[in-house]
Amino acid sequence: MRFSSRPAIVVMILLLAAGGCGKVPGSGKKKKKTTRRRPQVAADAYGSIAEAVDELLESTKTNNLAKQDRAVAWLSSRGTPAIDPLANILGSSDHSEAARVVACQALSKLGPGARPALLQATDDDARMVRVSATRRLGLIKPSDQQTVDRLVTLLGHEDPQTRRAAVQSLGSIGTSADAAIDPLVEIYNNKKNTDLLRNDAVQALKKINPRKDFTDLLLND
Repeated sequence: MRFSSRPAIVVMILLLAAGGCGKVPGSGKKKKKTTRRRPQVAADAYGSIAEAVDELLESTKTNNLAKQDRAVAWLSSRGTPAIDPLANILGSSDHSEAARVVACQALSKLGPGARPALLQATDDDARMVRVSATRRLGLIKPSDQQTVDRLVTLLGHEDPQTRRAAVQSLGSIGTSADAAIDPLVEIYNNKKNTDLLRNDAVQALKKINPRKDFTDLLLND
């Protein structure tokens, strides 16, 4: 009995078209990461800061991310007048943790004047709030020594998520956080720490002093 070779030829053509033998069409494609873009909000989108704050609080209750992002973007463009209302949300346990975390997000975009509220929140009992405030502190530019000192202290926090947030925040500060070099080296060299935390410590060190080779200070696994 004779078998036609045409099906085999068709398969070979399909494989070659896909970029090589053994490669299934579409298997080499990587999924694109989807990121939430900061919305463009008109200056007159809200009649007042109070109105925007109300929508921010309501959006965290309903998990309406579009309205949440809209309120954060508008409040972030208001400057100093928006700091106190947002700080009041962050500092009050009467509000949900979700609302307080979003307040952290907005405050971190308002410059050095928002720093005291975030510094205070790094000692909050609510983990989500504490971690968010810790991570967001490093985004406020320019940084200051009080922030670096506080983050270095948080490297020894009992909560692993808070420690990791402090490491990442110090990395965000960059070259101004040189006082954190020795503690970060200690974090990496302590093999009881998780691989994630140790890797974050190395990345932070590279950002704090990009020109320095830390190989001689870091223990081999």
